[in-house]
Amino acid sequence: MLVRWRQMSGYNTLWVPRVDHAGIATQVVVEKKIMKEGNKTRHDLGREQFVAEVYKWKEQSGGTICNQFCHTGMSLDWSRECFTMDAKLSKAVTEAFIRLHRDGLIYRLNMPLWF
Repeated sequence: MLVRWRQMSGYNTLWVPRVDHAGIATQVVVEKKIMKEGNKTRHDLGREQFVAEVYKWKEQSGGTICNQFCHTGMSLDWSRECFTMDAKLSKAVTEAFIRLHRDGLIYRLNMPLWF
């Protein structure tokens, strides 16, 4: 809504479509899928193979999310579409977290399992 409003107000805008298929909800969906299909967990598959399964799921379901964006009239630059697990974005996220941690803006807390 804000991007559209700024466009209508005469500003040059850029809205890059990013789809986060690497979120917790996706992890749960993919884990249920591999359990149902092969009675395996993500730990059984290992990181590389599990990530490959996430990419497969993205190819099957990712279009649905993007189509929803298109149908709502959002004005995104589809030529720049990206996926959060792409190497370039993954590196940027890692770097951002490292900087935030180094600057004391975020921290890691080891909490007991019962909390």
